[in-house]
Amino acid sequence: MSEVYRRTAKGDEEIEKRTYKLDHFHRFVLIMINGKKNAATIISNSSEQWHADECLRDLEQQGFIVNIADSPNSMPSSKTGDIQQNLIATIQKHLPNNNTKVINRILNADNTHKKLSDAIDSACIFIKLTISEDTAKKLKIELHQILDLKEDRT
Repeated sequence: MSEVYRRTAKGDEEIEKRTYKLDHFHRFVLIMINGKKNAATIISNSSEQWHADECLRDLEQQGFIVNIADSPNSMPSSKTGDIQQNLIATIQKHLPNNNTKVINRILNADNTHKKLSDAIDSACIFIKLTISEDTAKKLKIELHQILDLKEDRT
């Protein structure tokens, strides 16, 4: 099973708010979806009692996840992974401590230029409110430059 899945907005909503009240097996599998691990890895990292292969199928059918290969709006996962890693490294440079919430916004963004851009904006609003406006401004400029530079290379 070489399929690579990413969470949809519905999947992210379930993680954040438990809106759809998934059972704990489906929820555990949904949490493991990150747009990088293939289905075989997720299944091998899951307890047998979770029936992860069935959970993946159910989550896809119910719209919580989508196969990256089937998603026309997705950037190729290796490109997105490189962009995300560069964005995270920059965040860690500017915020060496207490950066988990900011990094998670980038990691949980859908694999599109717009969604990553929105995640950057959201992260910088969070930084502005909790850390410093100056740091938020500088980081926002640098993160968007990274995102736009990678987009221009395609």
